[in-house]
Amino acid sequence: MPEEDQGVQILAPAKSHPRSDEEYAPIKPKSSTPTSSSKCPVYLLAAIVLLTAIALVFSLVVLRPNTPDVELSQVIIEDLKYGNYSPNPSLNMTLSAEIRIKNSNFGKYEFENSTASVLYEDVVVGEAKLGQGSVSARKTERMSAVVDVRSQRLSDTKNLSRDISSGMLKLSSYARLSGKVLLIKKIKKQKTAIMNCTMTLNLRSRSVQELLCS
Repeated sequence: MPEEDQGVQILAPAKSHPRSDEEYAPIKPKSSTPTSSSKCPVYLLAAIVLLTAIALVFSLVVLRPNTPDVELSQVIIEDLKYGNYSPNPSLNMTLSAEIRIKNSNFGKYEFENSTASVLYEDVVVGEAKLGQGSVSARKTERMSAVVDVRSQRLSDTKNLSRDISSGMLKLSSYARLSGKVLLIKKIKKQKTAIMNCTMTLNLRSRSVQELLCS
């Protein structure tokens, strides 16, 4: 009797198990951080915008000249003489005035010789010479002026007689200062400052009331 074939059992290959270091090693994602070279245009654009803003502010604030303010700060009546004699009333007096010049610019203001006038009903009744001078940047200077007021310059004294009777006399003053504003020592801008003030004189108390400048 032939011998029975002995059964041959084919064993399946053993499953391969990954190494512990391979099994738990995390997968690293690709870096998403932008490179420094990609940031350069952004920084450059921001710098250009900042410099443009600085230049604009500089030109508007520093290089833009303003007209200085000129006004009467004080007026004192001296040597007052008046008479209401018909038909020729008279008024003679000396006004001692202080003129204030305020320069709000970032550069010096230099002005030429000028004249300050005192008017009664739009007629010049007195004048004073104003010499040339200068006002430093962001400063205020004061100058004195003495004006002799004479009613002989009036062709019509009807209203003068009325004002002398009331004891109140209204005058106006005017001056025009022509000059230049010096910016950063090279740029010169022509600026003309105007003084336009009104005042009411109390003849009885020999004082100035309601001194207003526009």
